[in-house]
Amino acid sequence: MRWGAAIERYGLLFMRVYLGGFNFVSGLNYYAHLMPQPVPVDPVGRAFMDSTLALGLFQLAKVVELVGGAMLLCNLSVPFALVLLFPVTTNVLVMNVFSSPLLHVKASGARNFAFHLLLIAGYARYYLPLLKPVAPALPIWRRDSP
Repeated sequence: MRWGAAIERYGLLFMRVYLGGFNFVSGLNYYAHLMPQPVPVDPVGRAFMDSTLALGLFQLAKVVELVGGAMLLCNLSVPFALVLLFPVTTNVLVMNVFSSPLLHVKASGARNFAFHLLLIAGYARYYLPLLKPVAPALPIWRRDSP
């Protein structure tokens, strides 16, 4: 194997396992209380978190983190797991980078977002058919081709 191909392969593997583990532990932590749940100190960030908790969206995000993180760790339907986790990763980026005064928290949100984008690029061939300008309907229940 060429050095470039090995770096690419193991780099994508590292990012997939890291992002999967991060999300899985984050989701698990909400339910198992392994570590204290971080609370934003910024008033806007705190209001956002309170709103998502009241609407049940925070709890949904934690389920998505658990499921998507497990999928990435187990290498199951990775392109789907990346799509599933993208809204959560984007919210974490916004909350960490713009609402936290701590540099390591800002870096964590930015790193996870960068890993997520690189993984999407690594699995881009699975997404390219979605960009067809004109796509006829192909219902799953129809056996014949169009």
